[in-house]
Formats: sequence, structure tokens, C-alpha cells
Amino acid sequence: MAAVMRILGWRAEGLRCPDHEIRCSSEDGEPHPVTLVQMPNGTGKTTTLELLRAALSGSAAEEKWDRAKIREYKKKNDERSDGLFEVRLLLNDRRVTIRMEFDFENERIYYKTTHTAGQRNGFHPPSDFRRFMNENFVNFYVFDGELAQNLLDREKSNAETVVEYLFQISLLQNLKKKVAEYWDNKTQHVNATEERGLSRRRNRLDQLKKRRQQLIEERDALCDERSEVEEGLKNKEGVYNHEIMKVEVLSENLKSAETKADQLKAKVREEALETLDMMRAPHAISPAFAEAIMGLKTGLDRVKLPERAAREFFEELADEPNCVCGRPIDDKIKGVIKGRAGQYLGSENVAFLNSMKSAIQASVGTSIDKPSQELNNKITILAESVSEERTASNDVDALRLEAEQSDPAVAQAREEINALKEKLSGIDEELKKFESRDQEQGDERTFGIEVINERIERAEKKLAEITETMELKSKRDILLRILKNVHEKARDEITKEICAEANRRIRELMPYNNIMVDRIEKCLILQGQEGGSVGETLSVAWGFLATLFHRSEHELPFVVDSPAGSIDLAVRPKIGQLIPSLTGQFIAFTISSEREKFVEPLRKASREEVQFVTLFRKGPSEIESRAKTFDLCKETVDGLNVSGEAFFNEFQLVEESA
Repeated sequence: MAAVMRILGWRAEGLRCPDHEIRCSSEDGEPHPVTLVQMPNGTGKTTTLELLRAALSGSAAEEKWDRAKIREYKKKNDERSDGLFEVRLLLNDRRVTIRMEFDFENERIYYKTTHTAGQRNGFHPPSDFRRFMNENFVNFYVFDGELAQNLLDREKSNAETVVEYLFQISLLQNLKKKVAEYWDNKTQHVNATEERGLSRRRNRLDQLKKRRQQLIEERDALCDERSEVEEGLKNKEGVYNHEIMKVEVLSENLKSAETKADQLKAKVREEALETLDMMRAPHAISPAFAEAIMGLKTGLDRVKLPERAAREFFEELADEPNCVCGRPIDDKIKGVIKGRAGQYLGSENVAFLNSMKSAIQASVGTSIDKPSQELNNKITILAESVSEERTASNDVDALRLEAEQSDPAVAQAREEINALKEKLSGIDEELKKFESRDQEQGDERTFGIEVINERIERAEKKLAEITETMELKSKRDILLRILKNVHEKARDEITKEICAEANRRIRELMPYNNIMVDRIEKCLILQGQEGGSVGETLSVAWGFLATLFHRSEHELPFVVDSPAGSIDLAVRPKIGQLIPSLTGQFIAFTISSEREKFVEPLRKASREEVQFVTLFRKGPSEIESRAKTFDLCKETVDGLNVSGEAFFNEFQLVEESA
């Protein structure tokens, strides 16, 4: 399907260019084929062009622009901490808006995209336009004079890539990747090539996939039903509350009761958690536990455990020549000491027992009954809080019941709410079966989707093991060779035709310059020369781009900065006559010196009326006063925007430095 893109307009606020809004369409929303925007140097032509590129490509998303670059777009001497650039598009008759919101305080840019699905955060153009709305491609239809030079520089452009994208030759490369990926997936972990059991395993795999699809459809249907029921429940609860609120006194009492009940529920929860923490200590459950624990400590103290001397002391002593008493230690005595050392505790056990005794003393304390008394007191307080909460909940229920009895509409809403809650509970119970991990049932009696997925994975692996991979490899190699040859032939034939037609246009523009395109690689290669003059280079670019977009079934806008600035006066009329035939929409940023020999031929060649816009920064009082005499003059905080050919042609300003 052909892609048709039109720019309906854009607006900028709080940025370094003057605040402005440009409409590239008529009042009925029909895009103008040609729009000329006259802006003196220094007014923000370059800024606006950069913003259009960023909005159409998403190039500033996800922190692709650093903080310093974002700061450059802030309006000078302005305390405003935010800015906005918004472009409105018509993509195959669908209206799309892309917003760039500048946060200069945090030095971030946030994209928002609006089209048929509503507004989404981020850069999300329609899928059928994504290949035309990326940073590399946008530069070929939103460009300035640098593009002409870049087209002849292999380090700065990739003309071959734009040809592949525009004529969809790149799909052949993508297809080659898919074929290679398919082969890799099919041959991964393959150990056998026998045919035995192939049919049986294929049938099992097909059945499992059908079962999975059936389960997914059943689950999705239940989820949809649940969403409907949940929405209905929400609406009915809203009706119920609305009906109750009609009675002012009852409404106030109910609000008060609900607030009290909520506060008591929070209190019960907090006290219950504290009680559970206390119950984790055994000695707080019963004095019997505390007595037993303290008895353990007392017993250890009575038998003087742990001893001061650890087992390691005696083992080291046995290796000494003399005992602590002064007697010599011979082999017999050494054996006795080492043998009896085993009756003593090791140093790690000594440390553990000391730590345990300290913990018992700290926890149980001097009173065996105190921990259990504290727990009982806490349980009593919790019980009182639970009773208060239950009473408050009963008060809420009583007030609701009173409302239901006094108004049939409230009672009806309550019955419907109860029915929907019951239905919702039934759906939730039914959905649980799809999460089952039961592995014991056969395929047709298994409802767990993850279980079926695991069985499919095992079945696919078994099938791959007996698939004839050599036959598949042969087919893959043949297909890759075909795709490679088709890709090269398609690219070569298309680029040859583009070169021939581009050269014809270049000869029309410059009949005496003898400059021609030889071939298209990463850049345009000229015949017998490396480059040309500024005017020649720009004419070559016009000839190439005119051919490129004229031959494609897709229609993209041309947005150009200074389309005739460096071109000789003799060539300008030909460029002006050429432009209306290039594309369905042409938008150019010009300065007053470009009008001569360019605007009039362009206007005459245009099929429809040309839209003229003049935008300039506030400052020159005489020009400001003159601009305000025109009906179609719009004023912003720092700029003036005048529509119409009359002011466009008479506008003359001593150009500010770029």
C-alpha cells in the first residue's frame, strides 16, 4: 500500500525560535501543495528545521540528545522552564500529532503521539510509516543545503540505503535474515536425522498447538467477560452510592461511620502484626516454656558449663615438654591428656553456649510470668479493637440497610451488586484452572496453559531431532542464493534507472555544465570528478531527489531550507518550475534574497494557489507596524506571523547574522 504523508502544520512555544504556529492546510483541512515560509537569518529557520526532523524521527527520544543540546533550545532571557514543539500530520487520511515537551529544569524531552488509538507517551508513529520516520530517512525529505554536499560524501550519507527503503528492496535483506534465523532455530540441538516416528510426532505437536489455542481463546473470553462484569460492578456501586447520597443526613452519617470503620480496621491490622511478633517468642506463649528455658540456663550454670578451659587447651598442653605442674610429659602422659581432652567442649561450642545463656537472660529476665502477661495484655487490647471494628462495620451495614429499606432504588442496586460479585467470584474460580500445574492429566484434560506450552516445547524438540536437516539445509542455501541475486539485481537496475533519469533532469537544469551522476553507492559518485561548485552540487541534489521521490509510489513531503540560495539566477526558474512536480507537498524556508527568479516561476508552475507566510522576530518597529496593518497578522510574545503574498513580496529586512 502506498504511503502518503502530509504536514498539516506545527507550532513552537518557549523555544529559541519565536513562538509561532504555521498552518500548511486550508480551513477545511486540505494540505497546501506549496507553502513558502519567509524567515530572516537568525529568526530560527535552522532551529525549526531541526525540530521538524526530531519530531518526525523520534531522534530526541530516550535521551538521544544530551543535556547540553537540550539546553540550546531554551529561549534566551526567558524564565520559562518548559517548551513545546508540536507537528500535525495526515498519514493516509489518518490525523497524527507528535508533541515534543521540553523540560529545561531536568533537561529532558518527552514525546507524546496521538492518532486513532488515542494519546500515548513516547514516539509511536503508525506501523506502516515507521520505515519513513527514522533519523536516517527523514534527512532525505527534511533537508538543508548540507544535504547536497553530504550526498557526495560517503562518510556523511547513505543514498543507497534510502533507495532500498523507498523501493522496499530492503525487504529482501530482511527475508534473508529470517531464513537464516529459521535455519538456526530448526537445527539447534539436533542430534538425529532418522525419519522414524516423524508423522506421529507431527500429529502430536499439531494437537498440542490446537489445544493451546483453544485454552487461550477460552481464557481470553473469560477475561473479557470478567472485565465487563467488573465494569458493571463499578457502575452499580457508583449508582448505589449516588442513591444513598441523595438523603443528606443519612449520607453524612454513613460517611462518618465508614471513616471510623476504616480507621479501626487499620488499627486492628497494626495491633495484630505486633501481637504476631510477640507470639514468635516461645516464652511469651506460656510460663511453662519460660520456666523450661530458664531451667536450661540454671542447669548449665550448676554444672559450670561452659568450662573456662576449652578442649584446645589440653591438646596444646600435650605437645609441651612439661606440664603446668612442672612434671615432664612423656609419651604415656601425652596420650592420656589427649584422650581426656575429648571430654571438654571446643572453643566454638563455648562461644555458642555463652551466647545462648545471655540471650535467655535477656529474653526471660527475672520474671518468668512477665512475657506471657505482656502477650495476654496485648491479646486483650487486640480483642477490644476487633470488637470496636466489628461494631463500626455493623453500624455501616445498618446504615446501608436503612438506606436500602427507605429507597427501592438502593435496594435494587444492592441486589445487582451482590449478583455481580457472585458472578465475578465464579469467573475468578474458573480462571484458576488455566494456571494449574497438574502434570498428571492427558492433553485433552489438561487446562494449565504453561503445562501445554512445556509439552509443545518438548514435542518440537523431539520433532526437530528426527527432521531431515540436510534436506532443509540444501533448501536454505538455494533460497539464500536466490534472495542475494534478486537483491543485487533489483538494486542495480533501480539505481541505474534513477541515475539515468536524474542525469536527464540535471542536464535540463544545467545544460552547459557537463556534470553527471555515474552510480549510486553509499553516496552519489559523479562521472570523472569528485565534486562541483555549491550551485552545481545543489542542482545535482535536486535532480537526484526529484527522480527518487517522483518514481516511488509513496508520497512524502519536501521540507527544504533555502531551496535557491546558492543557485545561479539563470537556474533558479528551472528549479522553481520543477518543484511542483516533485511531490504532493513542498514546504520551503526562504529569505528575501531568494525571491528573485524563483518564487514567480514556482507560483506559475503550481497546480494550486501557493501559501505565503512571513515570520520574523519582534524588534524593527517600522516593519512591525506595517505587518499589523494586514488582516492575517498573528502576534506572539516575541514574533509576528503574516500570511499572504503581498506582505511576503514587500518584506525586506537587513538580515541578522545567522
